[in-house]
Amino acid sequence: MLDFDYNSWYKEHAHHLKVEHAPMATYIYCKEGVDREEALKDTRVHGDMVNKLMEVISKALLYRGLNHDWTKFDFPNLTFEEHMKLERHHLNLPSGVHDDVDLLDVLEFTCDCVSAGLQRSGKLNLNYLKVPEDVLQMAVFNTACKLVMLCNMEKGDE
Repeated sequence: MLDFDYNSWYKEHAHHLKVEHAPMATYIYCKEGVDREEALKDTRVHGDMVNKLMEVISKALLYRGLNHDWTKFDFPNLTFEEHMKLERHHLNLPSGVHDDVDLLDVLEFTCDCVSAGLQRSGKLNLNYLKVPEDVLQMAVFNTACKLVMLCNMEKGDE
């Protein structure tokens, strides 16, 4: 089946990020008996990890933007229904929701709806933005699972 692998960035970076143990980050607010300097150090380590994950996601979003509506260019003879099914970001239709839907799909969907509405009519049609709650929850869970795939608990390349 024809499909653009939007998840290739997860696979390409699998186990790439070294996870540094930082157990004291949760105790930054001076839990009794905790060394504040150690807690601050671990909090910085935690912030660095969050930053690395967000950097990976930002690059993936740019990749999505560059490849938005790829089927319209690569396969101009597809039907509208085929396009809607192949493009991962059509979350307002059951055929557009993939089993591995993630928050990048949600963000691309949102950007697509805003752009299409403003460019076509000068206003946003809120009816297009309705996504079932279970799809959103699945997107959060799947995103978390994909981010875990990026992490290496033993050794890392960074």
